[in-house]
Amino acid sequence: MTKGKLKIMANTILTPQVIANEALMVLQANLVMADLVHRDYSNEFVKVGDTITIRKPAKFISKNFTGTTSTQDITEGSTTVKLDRYRDITVDVTSKEMTLDIKDFSEQVIAPAMQAHAEAVDADLLAVAASKAGKTISATANPTNLKDIADIAKTLDLAKVPVQNRRLVLHPTHKYAYALTDNLSKVSYAGDNQTLRDALLGRVYTLDTYMDQNAPDTYAETAGTATGYKVSATAGATTVKLTGVTAATGTIKKGDAFIVDGYIYHFEADATAASNEVASVAIDQPVHATLTEAVATLVKKPHSVAFHRNGLALVTRNLELPMGAANAAIASADGLAVRVVYGYDMEHKKDTISFDILYGIKDLDDNMIVALA
Repeated sequence: MTKGKLKIMANTILTPQVIANEALMVLQANLVMADLVHRDYSNEFVKVGDTITIRKPAKFISKNFTGTTSTQDITEGSTTVKLDRYRDITVDVTSKEMTLDIKDFSEQVIAPAMQAHAEAVDADLLAVAASKAGKTISATANPTNLKDIADIAKTLDLAKVPVQNRRLVLHPTHKYAYALTDNLSKVSYAGDNQTLRDALLGRVYTLDTYMDQNAPDTYAETAGTATGYKVSATAGATTVKLTGVTAATGTIKKGDAFIVDGYIYHFEADATAASNEVASVAIDQPVHATLTEAVATLVKKPHSVAFHRNGLALVTRNLELPMGAANAAIASADGLAVRVVYGYDMEHKKDTISFDILYGIKDLDDNMIVALA
């Protein structure tokens, strides 16, 4: 009897590192907002929820020299950021899919996953900007000119915000409203990022102007009548309690949204307040933390945001590699990092691949941020 040799078909192409490198490249190519804000990154490994200190872009005061100098410490420009935005996409993969070359695997698995991550990062940045803006400009319902954008630029001028590195990110509704009144034509070049080139509309009143489909908005055909409320919920809950609703019998419509702590939530059902309160109403995702009458920023119409690059920060760090890290890898570059982990679902007997990113967002200077709504 001849003993046959067991042949192990080792895939030397789709290693975790190869996939991580490709995932990072695809993620970078699909981001808009993340390329427009201040970025802080280091190679240190952290855990979800860690709070780190980052250095803010330095600010100095031009002092009148009177014979002696008074030094200014650039380390004073620091702030803390909690790395609490942990995004995970875990997918089942078959042995057939793992035999694909990296190009085909990227088209079938990596690209859709990284597109979803990119949309989440952009949406988070836009939500923070919209809720932390130092001033909000009312958008003209049917504009006949670009006065709204001029008002934004004027607001930044009066706040002495540097002219260079100003950005305006328009909600699609605003983009097309203004495009019909003036020649907001897309320029042919905006760096190396194709998504950024597609998003760039041109420079208008000192503002490099972009469009982002992830800008805050309501999904409701007609928004509810409530004009303000406070939110209470336990961490992880998918329902919230609203108090201090204005007016006393104000309504909430399915699809309306609110922002708390820079996190945006959409209502999953209609509700009507009784004596300024809604006892319970469903939302589209688990609450990020326990909330006790947190003041909400209501999103009942399209929101656009203008900001200086140094007004908002995206902070990323490497996630720790799991034990047995031979089946995991991290790719990092230009202030972004993606972790890829191979796994096996024992319960369902399936191979899995997870794509993880960890980041925090911080408003560095509210006077450098203006909302349009």
